[in-house]
Amino acid sequence: MNAVIFALIFLITTGLFSFFLLWLVFMIDSIVRGHDLPTSPRATKALFKIISEHKTAKNFYDLGCAHGTLALRIKRKFPTLCVYAIDNNSVRIFFAKIRTFLFRQNIKFLRKDIFDVNLSNADIVYTYLWYDTMPPLEKKLQRELKQGAIVITNTSNFPTWKPIQKIVTYHKVSKMPDFETLFVYQKT
Repeated sequence: MNAVIFALIFLITTGLFSFFLLWLVFMIDSIVRGHDLPTSPRATKALFKIISEHKTAKNFYDLGCAHGTLALRIKRKFPTLCVYAIDNNSVRIFFAKIRTFLFRQNIKFLRKDIFDVNLSNADIVYTYLWYDTMPPLEKKLQRELKQGAIVITNTSNFPTWKPIQKIVTYHKVSKMPDFETLFVYQKT
């Protein structure tokens, strides 16, 4: 009886320690590497509408997916869509894969630099990245995407590519006039 109680206490203690250790790694990563840019529910709802309008889309790419929250939402809403989620941070991809396993979703999480990913089969690409990333990303997308592919950026936009649609999801005045604005582009 004492051995069973000891084993049970050991398992609980080990589980709590493991949980605490994973949480600590998650927090240190957020502090050291900076926080990811989460897509708000308002912007996600607008993104769902855009995806719904492109019924022939088969491949969705989330560039800079962080912990995979948006990729999970997309896959749940559009189960037939093949979702690729890319981030260069091993810790974030690790946590995203755990969430995918727990929620039993089939998402292809890749730990890669977004500039090293071939996007030639992408139908829809989504990004919520820093402004300084946008000029080289614009060149990459213009070079690699197939004709008719859709690109959606959140808050930051491309310097020369003109959007076909602009959706404001956050109407409050802020220091960032395009905060939570989705810019929709189409490769011609």
